[in-house]
Amino acid sequence: MEEFLIGLSGFALGWLFCRTVWKGRSDSTRFVAEKLNRDVDEAEMRYLECLRRELANEMMAEDTETTYQVFHKMRQYEKDLKKDGKQRIDADFKSICMKYPSFQEFDPFGTRHFIDYQDARSSMDISDLVDRYSDISQFLIINAARKNLPWELFDDKEAEQLNKAIRKRKDRVFRKRMLDAMGRYHVLMRALRNVRAGDDVRDYDDGVVSVRPVSVEYSPGIG
Repeated sequence: MEEFLIGLSGFALGWLFCRTVWKGRSDSTRFVAEKLNRDVDEAEMRYLECLRRELANEMMAEDTETTYQVFHKMRQYEKDLKKDGKQRIDADFKSICMKYPSFQEFDPFGTRHFIDYQDARSSMDISDLVDRYSDISQFLIINAARKNLPWELFDDKEAEQLNKAIRKRKDRVFRKRMLDAMGRYHVLMRALRNVRAGDDVRDYDDGVVSVRPVSVEYSPGIG
């Protein structure tokens, strides 16, 4: 009887020990799984952020005004979504997931490392870029809203940076056009130096820059 009780006690202690060890392993496994899920989710969001940045750069290069409009359209969407609450968040989330069943389908270019980027880009016009940029932005906004994240995708800082970027791009384009026009003008002036007085001088017009003589009465106001 005594041996039986000793054996029973040993079995109970062993069972408790094994249960404790198994529970520890189970908790550890659950922790690892949860961390992996968080890492995968973060990687997927970063992937979408990269696609969104690519699209924004392409739009800026082609049409700054359209970029400005779609930015503020999505900014208003973000504000409205938070006001409307969970019902709209769930509905919009379901809608965007049906449109893009997998993350790879968000990629508008579908490029591979051996395919020229511009070849893939050339098949899309500005409206295609805007649509995909809007969809990716919508998904990122919804994802943040579903997780109650405190940050905004389209905040005041982003709007300010966009305004600066647009001004810089417009300045660069204007400067390039001005320098190009002056270059063409100087070519014309060098050519006119060899024209004798009284010769018929034709107007210069290459479709971009036009130079022609005009009759101007000089006065102190126009000096």
